[in-house]
Amino acid sequence: MTDIEFHIDNFMLYCSSKNLSRKTLASYEQTLKLFALFLKDSFGIEEVKKVQSGHIRQYIKYLRERGKYSVVNNEESKKVNHPDNRSDFKKDISTTTIANYVRNIKVFFNYLYHAEREIPKNPVDSIENPKPERKVKKTLTPNEIKKVFKQFDTSTFHGYRNYVITKLLLDSGMRIGECLALFPEHIDFQHQSILITNPKNKQERYVYFSYK
Repeated sequence: MTDIEFHIDNFMLYCSSKNLSRKTLASYEQTLKLFALFLKDSFGIEEVKKVQSGHIRQYIKYLRERGKYSVVNNEESKKVNHPDNRSDFKKDISTTTIANYVRNIKVFFNYLYHAEREIPKNPVDSIENPKPERKVKKTLTPNEIKKVFKQFDTSTFHGYRNYVITKLLLDSGMRIGECLALFPEHIDFQHQSILITNPKNKQERYVYFSYK
């Protein structure tokens, strides 16, 4: 095990102890292992103390050029997932995805510098996050929304359930995962409010629904 692999494993144990979601943990691990592979292949670097801001900028440049799914951390996964068969294979990686990679790398090196004191200088201090373009999503017209609701067969249990779920999502703005995790005690019909207890940011909040 190389020095950087040891610190990645230690970082993952630290993150697990903070009760982060499995999706966040998987994102950290994938990003850092791919970055470690890049450092080793491109610069022969296997120690965290040798990583400089220039290496991270080179990695951002590399991400913009390499394309989706063209590099994997585990070569065996190619035999299972066959990324070359995907319609978006080698297409440009979005700025949003690159920004997520950079954010994960920043979290890792901030941990090494501030929490563990493993590195004398923090290489991410001068690294700016790529600014993704925020495209405004097209909203449905009232008539289009009516057409959506007409697709549900409300004479069946599942159809009526999905109809109610969709109306609640539209009414309250909650995430689908939050909706599916609700229990009766979370709903206050008197005040037309719902307590969300396990949202993405780990903070409780209320959402509200109309009488209808």
